[in-house]
Parts: sequence; structure tokens; C-alpha cells
Amino acid sequence: MAWEYEGLFDAVPTNEDNLLGEYWRSEESNIRVGSMGYRTATTKAGTRLEADIYPIFGKAMEQVAKKAIKRGTPDSMKKLNIRNAKRRLILLIEENFNVMEDDTFTLTYAEEPEDLKRCRKDFRNFLLRVRRWREKNGLPELKCMWTIGRDADQRMHIHGIMNGGIDQKKIIKLWGKGIVNSSPLQTWDKGPEGYANYLYKQNELAKARGEREYIHMWSGTRNLKTKIKEHKSDSKISNRKVKLLARYFNADAKQVMEKIYPGYVLMEHNVHFSDIVDGVYIHCVMRKVEGYNAKRTKNQKRPAHNKQVHEEAAGHAEGDLQEGGDFMPGRPS
Repeated sequence: MAWEYEGLFDAVPTNEDNLLGEYWRSEESNIRVGSMGYRTATTKAGTRLEADIYPIFGKAMEQVAKKAIKRGTPDSMKKLNIRNAKRRLILLIEENFNVMEDDTFTLTYAEEPEDLKRCRKDFRNFLLRVRRWREKNGLPELKCMWTIGRDADQRMHIHGIMNGGIDQKKIIKLWGKGIVNSSPLQTWDKGPEGYANYLYKQNELAKARGEREYIHMWSGTRNLKTKIKEHKSDSKISNRKVKLLARYFNADAKQVMEKIYPGYVLMEHNVHFSDIVDGVYIHCVMRKVEGYNAKRTKNQKRPAHNKQVHEEAAGHAEGDLQEGGDFMPGRPS
């Protein structure tokens, strides 16, 4: 999902004063934020929207970027791989589960199973019982993601998330092997993102203890949606707006991004610079407004106007075109 040159942009500004001047390379260059095209990659998963804005390089700069990637240090590539793995896990949870309705769980054993094979079999049987219970009670088909690991005392347990409608008492009964801790996804700090980070941390702790058998971060039921759609556009955001976002990212980001993506609220965004290539890399996370209907808003009837109002509107449009110089109907200004 991630853009192939993302790892080149690893400098994050810490203050708002003259950010471009501080982070651009000191040597002369013909390419700057305002004189290159920018591509916007939009990824939607559930109510989450992620927008990545990055330069479209010419052939010469593209070669520089590719050579820099090949010379990248193992540490920088590791950090990028971790960031991408977490991001994909967050998007998968957002796409498949509802933060207000679905639940996380931890299954533990009263008596430790003999091995991993036994644990996997126990969990498969648990899923079969849950699936039958849901079907019997008229609930939607079971969706579940999980990971098997050990705690600090080497006791085996299972972390997971499943679609809601089943309370903790019933889960305890269907598990039947020990203690069950269950909590709504919404109670986690940052919701799906917080839980994804937790699952990833559990996976890393298992690797640090030398448990290579738990190399897979997660498993899931076959009905999970695993293909996250990404749409790319070379005209969604202008160079002028990129410059605003890069130079005054705290002040202008909300207004600019919420105009580009109506019906979404900006939650966070980061601006990254590079000391290898020119341009900036901007990553935004947005959340869909509950109840917003884009189709209805687009097709909503406009109130009738008399001839005088139409003439005034035409005059204003002409003034915008003359004064702004970059007014283009149908595109965000």
C-alpha cells in the first residue's frame, strides 16, 4: 500500500517558522514544492481515510531516488517495514470491524496445552461453537482476526477481535478452557489503531523471546476483506496547497483537506522532508462524518434566484478569475 519512495522522507519538522527554508537542501536545485506536480493516493477502509501526497519525479530525480533506496541502511528499511506493517493491520481492522459494535478478546488456559498444535485445535473448535451459536441466534456470520502467543511466564493465550452481538459470559462458556477478557473495540485508545499497535507489540515480544513459530502477525476467518482499495490522482491537490500544508501545516491542513474530502474530518497529519530528494511527503488520516450523504449533498436542489442575483453571482465569478489568476471551475481553489 505504501508509496515506494516514502522511506526517503524521514525528516519531520518540529516548529512552524520557515519550515521549507530549514529543511530544503542547502545546495542549488531547480525543483521546489511550488514547481513540481504532486500525486495523491487515497485509501479508504471503513470510516477511515488515509491520503498520501508526494512528488511526481522527472526521470533524472527518479533515478536519484531509486539509487538512494538501494543505498538505504538496514535500520531505515526496518523502520519503514514496521510502519507499513502497522498501517496495513490498522486498515484491515478498520475495513472489517465496527468500532462501536465489535469486541476484542483474550483467551487464556486454566491448564496449559501440551503444544501449539493443541492450542490451534482448541481455538478452531471455539470458533466452530461461536459460529453455530451466532447462526442459531440470527446474528451475522462470524468475522474474526487473532494471534496466538505466550506471556512473560510462557503461558499460551490468544488475542483477537470478532464482530459483536455475543456477551462475555457466553464467550467464557463457549471457550471453556480458562479465563476470558473481553472489551469493546471503542474502549481502546485510538480504537482500531490502538488495538493494531497492541497486536503488533505482542508479535514483536514473541520474536524477541525467540519464538519463531509465531512469525505470522495474525490469522483470520476467510470472509475477511483483505484487499484495501487505493486510488491515485495527479490533479486532486495543487502545488499551491501543498506549499500551504508544508509551510503552515498546523494552521491550514484542516481547512484544505476537509475541502478536498467533503464529509471527512481531519484527525492527524504529518509533513516529512528529505535531505536526498526535493519535495515533501504529507500523510493525512481522516474520519468520515456519521450520517453524511455525499450523493444527497451533490444533488441537493439550489433555491431559485432572480435575474439580479444571477448577475451578481456572475460578477463575483469574473472577479475571482481576474484577481486569483488560478480559479478553475470544478476544481478546488
